[in-house]
Formats: sequence, C-alpha cells, structure tokens
Amino acid sequence: MTTADQTTASPTTQGLPWRAKLAVVLLVILAVVVVLVSNRLLTDRYTADTKSRAEVRLALYTGNLMAELQRTSVVPLLLASDPDLGTALKGGNFSGTSAKLIALQDELGVASIRLVDAAGRVVGATNRNVLGTNHRNETYFVAAQRAKDTIFSPVKRDSGGFDFLYSRAVMVDSKPMGVIIVSVDLMKYERAWAGLQDAIMVTDSEGTVMLSTEPRWRGLPMADALALRDPPSAIARALQATAEWTQDPPDAYVRGEAVMKTEARVPFRGWKIATFTAYGSVREQVNGILALEIMG
Repeated sequence: MTTADQTTASPTTQGLPWRAKLAVVLLVILAVVVVLVSNRLLTDRYTADTKSRAEVRLALYTGNLMAELQRTSVVPLLLASDPDLGTALKGGNFSGTSAKLIALQDELGVASIRLVDAAGRVVGATNRNVLGTNHRNETYFVAAQRAKDTIFSPVKRDSGGFDFLYSRAVMVDSKPMGVIIVSVDLMKYERAWAGLQDAIMVTDSEGTVMLSTEPRWRGLPMADALALRDPPSAIARALQATAEWTQDPPDAYVRGEAVMKTEARVPFRGWKIATFTAYGSVREQVNGILALEIMG
C-alpha cells in the first residue's frame, strides 16, 4: 500500500470524532435526567390523585359509620319507655317479650336486642340462645343502672372482634327495673370493606383496632397490627418495593405489599379510620408513561 493510500485510510479507522462522542454522552445523560425528573413528577402527581380519592372514600365510610351509630343510639331510649317492657319487668311475666323484641329488631334494623332484669339476667332477647345468661358484672349493665342516659360500650369478644352496645336503664315508677341492650350492626361495613382492594381499619381513642378488613388486626394497637407480616412474602415484597420504589418510603406494608396510609377522624369518642392503598396502581401508571418516553 502506498503512502497516499495509508493517508486516505487513517481518518476512517479513527472512528467518531471526540465531539460526536461527547454529544452522544450528553444525550444519554439528558435522557437519564429526563426519565428521573419525569419519574419524580409523575409519581408525585399520581400519588396525590390516589390520596385524594382515598380521602373521598374515607369521608363516605365515616358518614356510614356515624349514620349507623346515631340511628341505633335512639333505639334504647325508645325501648326503655315502652310500656309493655316496663310491665313485663314489673310483673315478671316475659312470655311474649322475646317475640316482641324480634319484631322490633326487624323493624328497626339493629344487630340484636336484649332485655335484662334488675338482677342482670336476660329475660328477653332476639337471640333466644342467650336467655337466662347473667350480665350482672358487665360494665355496660352496671353503668346503665347508675346513669340516666344511654351508655355506649365496645365489648371485646373471646373469638376476636368487638360488639358495640348501647344500654339504658328501664325505669318503672322512677325506679330502675332492668336494662335494655342494643347491639350496633357495624360488622356489615366491615364485610362490605372486605371486598375492596384497600385495607381499612377503625381505631378507638387509644389506637386499638376496633374494625378491620384484616381479621388479625382486631384488638391490637395499630403499630402492632401493621407489624404482623408473613416473613417470607413480606421480605420478598419489601425487597421488590425497594428496588422499584426509589422515592419516598411506603407508610406501611400490608400482606407484604408497600402501601400508602390515609387517615381521617371519626367524630365519635376519638375514633379514627385509616385506609391503606397499594402503590402498585401508581407505579403502573408511571411506568407506562416512562416507557413511552424511552421508546420515543
């Protein structure tokens, strides 16, 4: 090969000029910056949208709870002034009491009704299996006899969960002859929530879980309830969330999945309601737009 041929071939063997290489590097850096900024902005936007929808749902759930509590709270007042129940307690004749309470339960739409005499014995009930049981030492019975107003009492069940009771003394000739006990049907909302994608819990003023879509949470403080996870799946999900979710850390993990917590106040005895929404829907929307950006 001649010297002229070597001179002609040398520029082609040197590859791209350094300016072109620098331009390529800058374009790559720009693309990475655009993706990272878009990821942050889109994540914040869709997270805010998800949180706003969760707050709307919480307002609806809170309204349902308050409507049920307020509607049931007037039932003991009505029954305590019922002349037939007062006559039955005074005369000790309860042959038709349970039938009357069953008819009233269907009409009023409450979970259950019990009539207890002054000795604490159930003498009438919508559930005939509890007839004859004694409530003498129960706080809702003792408090109702001592007070003039209706008493609300959450009572923890042995099987888990709570019964929510309104109790009021039945006065005959200005003397307490017994107590009427009405159960609030809040469990119907818990059953309805169980079919939703979000996890939901209601806590009392001390932070104890009263209602929940997760049965294991009931009766536990919120922090202890959220700490309940199946170790293998929880660790795997946590590692996956760490890899995919590089923004703000999740509020909690439910069933091993990173979730966002939204909380609202229930205007009743210091109760609060919280919903836990999975970040998955936000991540899917953001990833879809980022994929279009990268392909474009």
